[in-house]
Amino acid sequence: MPSEFARAEENKKVSAQQLRELNGRIKTLEQSLNQVKGAKAETQKKLQESEISIAKIAKDVHQNIESSNKLKKQLQSLRVERVELNQKQAQQKDYLEKQIRAAYAMGRQEYLKVLLNQQQPDQVSRVLRYYDYINRQRSRHIDEYIAISKDKARVEKEITQKDFALGELRSKLEERSNKLEKEQKNREQLLASLDSEIKDKNSELNTLNQDRTRLEKLLKEIEQAIVNIPVPKDSQPFKSMKGKLPWPIKGLVAHGYGSERIPGKLKRYGMEIRAKEGLPIKAVHSGRVVFADWLRGYGVLMIIDHGNGYMSLYGHNQALLKEQGDWVHAGESIATVGRSGGQSRSSLYFEIRQQGQTQDPIKWLGRRRG
Repeated sequence: MPSEFARAEENKKVSAQQLRELNGRIKTLEQSLNQVKGAKAETQKKLQESEISIAKIAKDVHQNIESSNKLKKQLQSLRVERVELNQKQAQQKDYLEKQIRAAYAMGRQEYLKVLLNQQQPDQVSRVLRYYDYINRQRSRHIDEYIAISKDKARVEKEITQKDFALGELRSKLEERSNKLEKEQKNREQLLASLDSEIKDKNSELNTLNQDRTRLEKLLKEIEQAIVNIPVPKDSQPFKSMKGKLPWPIKGLVAHGYGSERIPGKLKRYGMEIRAKEGLPIKAVHSGRVVFADWLRGYGVLMIIDHGNGYMSLYGHNQALLKEQGDWVHAGESIATVGRSGGQSRSSLYFEIRQQGQTQDPIKWLGRRRG
């Protein structure tokens, strides 16, 4: 029988192959889904390009902020180390000064006089041991002083390097933030243009139904491709977590599962949680990212497979912090809150699926604290 390690390696190969096949299926599907005629389709295409650009820039900004924070912590630690080294160096200097003053006060004459005094051998022996001890102590303090000086030079060099790196990161962050602001203004103009093209409720309903059809087709492709992808053995079954899953984001539930999107005509299949743009979104359970891209109506979308037919969907993101194929753990940051998919306000669209069927997320999520 194959070993546990061999089975794990084989599972990795199977998963990678299935994900490559899924990638191909999604690309083919996206080509067919994007074949929409008319002026509105052109505006949609521009909106898609703008939101994808925003997602990439926002991810850069997020990474720059994380790198800056990491550098700041390293700098703080190095500066604390520098203070400690200065204190140690001052202490060693003080020891050496005291020893030199003591040796000077004692004088070489006294030392020679004791050595030449043949009538006091015990005293000669004691003095020799004392002088040997003094010399060894002085030598040790000198060595420690030199070692501290080298450490100080290293710390000073690292502080200079990290200060420079932090300055470069700040410049890059400012540049990317300005670009993000510019791209967001461009998106607002496209969104206003798109809104003017949807002239009535019937047109809006038609657009929303088309968007839903796109998602269903995408999910069907995903389900067929990942049916046999193994999940980590240390992962708790999704089914056992009903009513205990962590919330993906702290925020106000603006629209619950089953609420009307267009009165009497269209209901919601997930929940919408209002939150500040740029806040991190957490995975509700461990699993594998099977989709991380833009989809009309849902914007920058992430889908995580949790095994045994369970999936969670996170839509309207600003940026994705994970890619297709990545394993994630419950509570791990996977994306940031945004307004993609043509939204006017920042929020997270959240769905839970079981064997392709939508579930009420509230029944799966645990009680909120704070």
